[in-house]
Amino acid sequence: QTCGGTQFESVDMAGFVRGRRPRLGRRALALVIAGLCAAAVVGLVSTAFLAGKALTASTGSSASTPSFAGSRQPPTREASGVRLQSALAVVTRVTNTLGPWGTGGLVTLILTALGLNKVKVWLETPSRPYSADDASNSVRAEYDTWTREGVLEHYWGEHIHMGTYTPLKDQKGYNKNDWFVVSFFRATYGHLTGQYKDFIEAKLEFSKEMLAWSGATAPKKILDVGCGIGGTSRFLARSFPEAEVIGITLSPEQVARATELAKEAGLTNVKFQVTNALDMVFKDSTFDLVWGCESGEHMPDKKKYVEEMSRVLAPGGNLVVATWCERDPVPPFTPEERTTLKYVYEEWSHPYFISISKYGKLMEGTGLLESVTTDDWTEQTLPSWRHSVWVGVWSPWYWIKVSLKRPKAFLGFVRDAYCLERYHRAMRRGLLQYGMMKAKKKVA
Repeated sequence: QTCGGTQFESVDMAGFVRGRRPRLGRRALALVIAGLCAAAVVGLVSTAFLAGKALTASTGSSASTPSFAGSRQPPTREASGVRLQSALAVVTRVTNTLGPWGTGGLVTLILTALGLNKVKVWLETPSRPYSADDASNSVRAEYDTWTREGVLEHYWGEHIHMGTYTPLKDQKGYNKNDWFVVSFFRATYGHLTGQYKDFIEAKLEFSKEMLAWSGATAPKKILDVGCGIGGTSRFLARSFPEAEVIGITLSPEQVARATELAKEAGLTNVKFQVTNALDMVFKDSTFDLVWGCESGEHMPDKKKYVEEMSRVLAPGGNLVVATWCERDPVPPFTPEERTTLKYVYEEWSHPYFISISKYGKLMEGTGLLESVTTDDWTEQTLPSWRHSVWVGVWSPWYWIKVSLKRPKAFLGFVRDAYCLERYHRAMRRGLLQYGMMKAKKKVA
């Protein structure tokens, strides 16, 4: 099955092979440590063995060691014993030369390198592949967990989406070409001196810019597709107090929290419900504004996603979508790019992405929409990826508290920070893009 130009083995509606989620439990951790120690010993012996061969050759003592070059016969037991003695001699010489502290340091370096490699493999193995089963929908499960723990809400505020940093050249705390560590120090300096944009404020400004770009003026009925904990729905309810706003999501936990926050805000013109965006219960031509902000990423059928939003949109109404996209598949994706795409999809329960132009074609293909327009907002949203990591570093107390209650959560936070950086790099180099699409429904 080909998804947006990337080919995957088709085994379910998402087109992905479900993998086992990597775990680092106590037993596994003990096995890893034991394995690292064993690997270190093997590495030392192998290194010593090779060094012994080189030493023997350089001193001209090869005559005393049987040579099997050009012979297909296996080494004799006597020859093997000589080689082992040579290796042990080199190990002894290295130990005597370095002393106990030097030897301990060498072993520590080798163990550290092996350990870091294990961690790297663990981080780069996707842990949350998309699953569309009604009983175990991965998107619903992840958002339920995040909402219960409150980490996203604590750091991101009401708006669980990217922020806008316009114009990018004026963002004193960010340079997209910085290395990760350099970027952190630059952002921290900007944060401490008040020159870097507020993280939560950037998200609210994104909603304002998206609304202005949509062209909607005075909608009476608004649908927020993929509403999260309702930040944008409440923003739209305040912006249009005469309108009725409905937010939909797959997550019951998000519906409960969004309803609670709306009640606390005293908003009576907004409500939330669990609804599948690919099979909406609403009648045709119901809403004057249909809003989809960062929900298309999770949709296993992008065509159906666009068709359903177009169906419930009223004639003359506005449709606006913001979503993460992959680049156009021309030229074809390289093997490295395919590996990166597979990782960013499966780590955060995304079935696949498509290109900005493909979204435009899907909108035109409905036959219901006109004035279809697309845009690329990658640059103005790019700082959000690393900013999402920095806010957790500048104020670590909340995620530490959650980790103390549920230790496995810490591993999830580490993986998420790593994934955010992978997204930043993919966006920066053009493999991924932040797509914007809008259209109006034709009036019969």
